[in-house]
Amino acid sequence: MDNIEETVLELVREQVGIDPQAIFLGSKLEDLNLDSVAIVELVFLLEEKFDISIPFEGLDESEVKRNFYTVSSIIDHLKDLLQKDS
Repeated sequence: MDNIEETVLELVREQVGIDPQAIFLGSKLEDLNLDSVAIVELVFLLEEKFDISIPFEGLDESEVKRNFYTVSSIIDHLKDLLQKDS
């Protein structure tokens, strides 16, 4: 597991406040009871942690669900953004 994966998992675990062992890369955010407000807070935490801007405003619901559906999809989206930023 790389640094990005570990960091995202750590932030999701903090945000969810449940047993960290119950959260995996394939965990769906809705199954973790992360509502849209919690997802926005998570996006802010990720932006701060990785010093990056994550375009979130103006995304339609299908884009949000695709990019912020599972822990793994967040990681993939973040890696794409970091790659474009470098």
